[in-house]
Amino acid sequence: MADNWRDRLLPASFRGVPFWVDQAKTPVGQKGQLHEYPQRDQPFFEGLGQQAKIHDLTAFIVGADCLEQRDRLLKALEEGSGELVHPWLGRMQVKVGECEMTQSRQDGGLVTFSLKFYPDQPLRFPSAVVNTQQQVLVASDTLLGSAVLRFEFATNLIKQARIGVDALRKGLTEVHAVIEHEFKPLIELYGDLNTLVKAVKEIPKELSTEFKGLLEDVRGLKDFARTGYRQMLADISQQVEAARRIDAPKLTTGKDTTAAAEAVANLVQDALLVQIARLVSALPVATPVVKLKSTPPLAQQASQPVQRLEVPVADDVLALRDQLNEVIWQAALKADPMHYQALNTLRQQLQGHLNAVASSGVRLVSLSPKSSMPALVLAYERFADATRVGEVVQRNRVAHPGFLPPADLQIARE
Repeated sequence: MADNWRDRLLPASFRGVPFWVDQAKTPVGQKGQLHEYPQRDQPFFEGLGQQAKIHDLTAFIVGADCLEQRDRLLKALEEGSGELVHPWLGRMQVKVGECEMTQSRQDGGLVTFSLKFYPDQPLRFPSAVVNTQQQVLVASDTLLGSAVLRFEFATNLIKQARIGVDALRKGLTEVHAVIEHEFKPLIELYGDLNTLVKAVKEIPKELSTEFKGLLEDVRGLKDFARTGYRQMLADISQQVEAARRIDAPKLTTGKDTTAAAEAVANLVQDALLVQIARLVSALPVATPVVKLKSTPPLAQQASQPVQRLEVPVADDVLALRDQLNEVIWQAALKADPMHYQALNTLRQQLQGHLNAVASSGVRLVSLSPKSSMPALVLAYERFADATRVGEVVQRNRVAHPGFLPPADLQIARE
């Protein structure tokens, strides 16, 4: 014999707080839009999918302790979401909507509620995500084009015959050192300072063409998959420091010589900022790391190291962001309005991308061992991963990995 419908009713509750239900309404069927047309007898119904399962309940609480029951239900409703036990439809996850409570002296010991619950389900359609890496690349391309135009415009105003070779050589010493260290493919063309001075004096346009060609060839960039976050951030920080050191040469003789030296210094600084931006764009936003359910024994890790995805240290990323922000801002202060806009746009896009990378990383925390201990032990106890001993040693510049000092140590929070 089939169960009686009364036997199949469930005691209603929300977040474990019980109440009684007089009536429950839920929309069913399809939602849509009815289209009616002039001089046409047949309408057209445009189906737009199923109606949302919104649950309207007429509920009540009754008894001598109705006020205590009321307070518990109000607290549950204020939580916003939870499990609803529907008398007829069973258990479901819902979000609280617009509700009303009614109390009257005439109905003493009775509190009535008009409850509305919406389905609490994850979104099944994609959400837009800004591609900050691509934004940085676009801004760097814009800066490269603006840098070349600025250099060519400046050199067109210079009278080459009035350039003093000795003074120009003196003004480009620091710039040539940056080219040697940061733009190694150009060493074949400008291997010594005299060659660079000759190019600036005789064929300056060739210099900007070489820089543009080098930076447009992205094959020379470092591969993130081989280097990882720590090495990439260290390399970029080194280049940022080199860009900061490049400044307009302080020459006191010859207007054309000074203008030529300034134009080259600005070109090299802009080229270095473009190269830095390309490297920054290669830094991905890290995916969340799945924590180990258990700690493998040290002997097992010796033969089978823990495999984990690398995540950036947010403090390092934010420090690089602040360094870049200051260097680009100082470069923008000496730029014309058009070039200022290109530099400022790149600065904003770099800041946005580095913020996104930092938000996917971990923060640093201070840890003070009570006594000296091996870095291997600290890495194993803290991260359950003995292979991260190198991270602890490098970050804290420990003299010997077998003896961590009983002092404040900086380690990742995870």
